[in-house]
Amino acid sequence: MDIATVIAARTRFFYGWWVVFATAGIIFLCGGTFFYGFGALFNPIVQEFGWSHAAISFAFSLRNEIGGVAAPVVGFLLDRIGARRLLVAGVLLVVIGFVLLSRMNSLWSFYGSVLVISAGMAATGSPVAATVVAHWFRRRRGRALGMLTVGAGVSGIMVLVLEHLISSFGWRSALVLVGLVQLAVALPLALSVRDRPQEMGLQPDGDDAPPSAVPAGQGETPAAGLTTAQAVRTPLFWRLSIAVALAQMGATAVIVHQIPFFTGGLGLSESAAAAFLAATTFVSLVGRVGFGSLTDYIGTRWVLGAAYGVQALGILLFALLEELWQVFLVLPLFAVGFGGGIPARPAFQAQYFGLRSFGSIQGLVITVATLGAVAGPVLAGAMYDWGESYRPAFLLLGAANLVAVPLVAAAGRPQGGG
Repeated sequence: MDIATVIAARTRFFYGWWVVFATAGIIFLCGGTFFYGFGALFNPIVQEFGWSHAAISFAFSLRNEIGGVAAPVVGFLLDRIGARRLLVAGVLLVVIGFVLLSRMNSLWSFYGSVLVISAGMAATGSPVAATVVAHWFRRRRGRALGMLTVGAGVSGIMVLVLEHLISSFGWRSALVLVGLVQLAVALPLALSVRDRPQEMGLQPDGDDAPPSAVPAGQGETPAAGLTTAQAVRTPLFWRLSIAVALAQMGATAVIVHQIPFFTGGLGLSESAAAAFLAATTFVSLVGRVGFGSLTDYIGTRWVLGAAYGVQALGILLFALLEELWQVFLVLPLFAVGFGGGIPARPAFQAQYFGLRSFGSIQGLVITVATLGAVAGPVLAGAMYDWGESYRPAFLLLGAANLVAVPLVAAAGRPQGGG
């Protein structure tokens, strides 16, 4: 019996909430730092190497592409060996990648460093954490998933931290410092995670064990739901995958290009633009927690569809921004929709496909969705290089994002039972 099990047995605290906190912390330090902090690295890299916006944007798209390619493998490993080992390996890869990125001196070494970070992020990201949390909770799953995504939401502050570190020590030293913090904090958090409550003699939500429950250490009842093969044969699987791809195409483009858009298009300073990017992630907490909690009471298809609709409207309005005061109206709209879709998507999957093959099904959804996540930033960067404006790209991406709404809202009766 390990320390975590002893603590859970001797206190009234449900260990599932610690799992939420630990995985959220890992997302904050590993995934969120690069996802949001990339914007702070954009201009310093342009200034030092003179690379095009499209070339640098490709690195971010490469992160998404690797995440998509690795997603089925990660999903398979999740269902076979569990999340804890993946999280530990992922943290170590992210740390190594940040150190390598601090030493890069060419476009190819830049891409190579991002490849290593991307592999680590695939093993430490929200899909892995959501799989763990989905097993720890049933009645309060939506709320738990919403709280989980807070880790990624507050990680937006890392763009300010990186901005400050870059201005004080240079971007190379800043990356090394971030890597050391990840090693010291994220690794112990990964070691504390347990894949399922049954490993500690507990039940989802901390409920009392039913009379037929299998004692801890003697196996556990298989989770209900569809197999991977059954899921991919349903039209809903493909509608969900395409919807997520369209939503990610717009969201990633806005996140990556928000700082250069605000500095070049609206004339803001680097620090002011970074502050707005950080504000985007903090405002998204309203959507993450609010929409996540709503899925416990309202059909997940309506919640996910609403989130994608609000996000699409925000992207379309981004294209119309002309003055600073308008940012205070449009930015929260995009942020709330963006945040709301993050917990609503795994809640939708759990309701319609169940937990039996949650990791593997999620991996395949992400693989398809990666096409959009890869295309979005590159398309926006290429359209900027061509016309020196982000506005046409935001109009196109916002319109594409709108198509995601009916794809998920038209889902029929849930089949999974998770």
